[in-house]
Amino acid sequence: MRRQDAFILAGVSALAMVSPARAQEAESTTAAVGAHAGATSDASVVTEIIVQARRRDESLQDVPLVVNAVTADSITKLNIRNFTEINAVVPGLQLTPNANGIGTSSSIRGVNHDVNVSAENGTIQYYRNDAPVPSNFVMQTMYDVGQIEVLRGPQGTLRGRSTPSGSITATTRQPDLVEAGGYMAGTLASASAANINGALNIPIISDVLGIRVAGLHSFDRGNRVTSVNSDVKPSSETNAIRAAVRFEPTQWLRLGFLYEGMQNTGTRFDQVRSVSQYDPDYVPSAGAPDYGEIGLSDRLSVQTRPSTTSQKFQFYNWNAEVDVLGQRLIYVGSATSQKYHSYGVRDLANFFPDLAVAQIADTKGTTSSHEVRLQNLDRVAGLFDYVAGYFHYAVPSQTNLDDLSITQLRLAGLGFPIAAPSVTDTPIYVAKGTPTEDSFFGNVTFHLTEATELSGGLRRIHFTDNRDGLFISCTPEMYAAGNCTRQNGTQSDVNENATIYSASIKHRFTPDLMVYASTGSSWRPPVVAIGNFTHADYTANEIAHISLPSESSKSYEIGLKSDWFDRKVQFNLTAYHQDYKNYPYRSGGAGIAYININSAGAPTIGNFNFVSAVPIKVNGVEAELAFTPTPRWNLGATVNFARSRIGNALLACTDALNNQSGAVGSDGIPDTVTPTLAQMQQAYGGERVAQCAGGGQSATFQPEWSGVFRAEYTLPLNNDVDGYLRGLFSWKGKSRTDSNNPYDNVKAYGLLNLFGGLRAQDGGWEVSVYAKNIFDTTKLLSQDDLAQFTSVTDVYLSPPTYSVSGIGSTVYSSRYAGVAVTAPREFGVTFRVAFGSR
Repeated sequence: MRRQDAFILAGVSALAMVSPARAQEAESTTAAVGAHAGATSDASVVTEIIVQARRRDESLQDVPLVVNAVTADSITKLNIRNFTEINAVVPGLQLTPNANGIGTSSSIRGVNHDVNVSAENGTIQYYRNDAPVPSNFVMQTMYDVGQIEVLRGPQGTLRGRSTPSGSITATTRQPDLVEAGGYMAGTLASASAANINGALNIPIISDVLGIRVAGLHSFDRGNRVTSVNSDVKPSSETNAIRAAVRFEPTQWLRLGFLYEGMQNTGTRFDQVRSVSQYDPDYVPSAGAPDYGEIGLSDRLSVQTRPSTTSQKFQFYNWNAEVDVLGQRLIYVGSATSQKYHSYGVRDLANFFPDLAVAQIADTKGTTSSHEVRLQNLDRVAGLFDYVAGYFHYAVPSQTNLDDLSITQLRLAGLGFPIAAPSVTDTPIYVAKGTPTEDSFFGNVTFHLTEATELSGGLRRIHFTDNRDGLFISCTPEMYAAGNCTRQNGTQSDVNENATIYSASIKHRFTPDLMVYASTGSSWRPPVVAIGNFTHADYTANEIAHISLPSESSKSYEIGLKSDWFDRKVQFNLTAYHQDYKNYPYRSGGAGIAYININSAGAPTIGNFNFVSAVPIKVNGVEAELAFTPTPRWNLGATVNFARSRIGNALLACTDALNNQSGAVGSDGIPDTVTPTLAQMQQAYGGERVAQCAGGGQSATFQPEWSGVFRAEYTLPLNNDVDGYLRGLFSWKGKSRTDSNNPYDNVKAYGLLNLFGGLRAQDGGWEVSVYAKNIFDTTKLLSQDDLAQFTSVTDVYLSPPTYSVSGIGSTVYSSRYAGVAVTAPREFGVTFRVAFGSR
């Protein structure tokens, strides 16, 4: 552990303070900092950032990879109440809960993790206390956190599961065995937002047994989009409780157990804007509802009914450590149960306000994990460290869907309606799957000299998944009775083995300059994308863009970490290159228009975000700079660049027209206007979705450039109280999120957050006010390429018997398109009181 000034030089974490990842072990040496990280004393104290990136306590500046450590103090200082807000302090990381409430989309190092494609086999793996967990569980709760560690690049030879882009570990605070304590914190903010959380720590037997109980209640207005056709207000409410037990009967034995329960309910409207604002030539369907001109800053929807979600999680985590003969045997186990219910409105443009048209989803699943690993405590023969172990992970789940669509009875010949439209319910069942991973892993680090280190690791993976597939017009009871027909191309029968590796070398030229180089590989299992619910066998093109093979990648990285001018300046720089094979690229926006066969067997236009297996090359640079001119003032900046490009591949697309002439006929280029159903049928022949040659498109829906700039100034007001002012500016470069969408180009923008307040120098209390997005900047983040529309199945009846004489369909196109924009301005006040071990 090194000595340095009280103010941290942590550009790598963009406000990271002393790490509480191993808080109980480190409290004796970091108490001054942990209680008062912004102290203005000139005395030098230990403030090294300690991370567990390589399964043992190490200084952040000694780890030969990029690690962003967001500490508990940073979370408090920046009023981070939602996990997705760590976007603001970790450039290049984008975290977005999906509108359907099932999972979270995330992006890092030039590629996306979309849970609707790869489920929990993501490009990023999330962990709670070293146990892998579903991404949405982590996203919903942010309380009593010890530290968040974001590791970039391929992971897997040391940590849980193989992932190509990185891992995110959220560590909870553990019970203190010596001192009782606790805290209570709260935030009241604009738009009725409220967040109350706290914890109580009780040592039952000093130095042997302790418990810690923490809880959270959070309420806000979600995306803060209201509807012109509803008095319902958007909302998101989360309630959670966590209890942890720590038992250390001897110096060589440590046991722990944690339980966490969480429930989240949400109500939301999908934001829209008028198509006429960006496409004056667009013509909506006759009779399309007109609710006036709607712009981005209006934050309005036209839905009569909101979409709703409900999520319930129960998480159990247990661990044991035994130290014998200078070695440590560790076991970590977990079990998670999860239930999702979502009601997604289908008539977004409100053509049929009296009908409840929606897609209703119920998903139930469990995850379980077991990891046993052995590692050394003392360096073996004074030369190397090692970690070796076994890992097991299983994620069985099943989903029931109800697809509610509209049916209109019409008089044959004349075609006019002869009855009010009605709702048809098509049940859909996704059979229970049993994805299971078993793997053995090992990593050895050779300390060739005091300055030079060589490290390498392997993981051998055995993955199986047996899922019976997708069944349309099927309930669980019908499935159990054998009365359902599987949709072709949706069955999973995976039994694959894979080996991944990692290797790195680092050399410290001086105590303040370290240079490293690393390489690694990753593997992810095959995926079957669910969401094309056509009532006919899939065509060859549909199967090719629904059922994808396993993915692999290789990565190469060089970097340096350095401190200058007596540690007043810190500069880190990394460059990397990564190659992917069979990356599951999912089309963005409203998806790809295709010929859908509805429940009556009639063709209509549907939309689905088809997936394509593509090669990708990613090149990136990450730079971090921190400057502490005085103990009272610190500045920092982190800049991220990631450029991903799709190689030669066939991508699902809408291509029924020649873009130059407008005539029917595929030209291999995505159509710039939406073709009619008749045009698609004429161009596609027996197919229902087109393919376009890919090459050169971005593989992510995020900007190539992003950055974080921060500053803090602290002024002692007397011997007991400090005043402070801090600012955080998050910047996103320009981007074009979807090459198939001509309307979603996003210009560069920045968001400024300001914080000011008073706090006790002993950390006993703090009061602050803040403003997020202080200039109320409204910028387009994404936009659908098609106006919102509603499809109707037409059933033609012939008199005098009024028997069915034909089936058709009508597509009603609205005046509005779906958009997503930056969060609005928020003002708030926060407080925190703490005592004892906190």
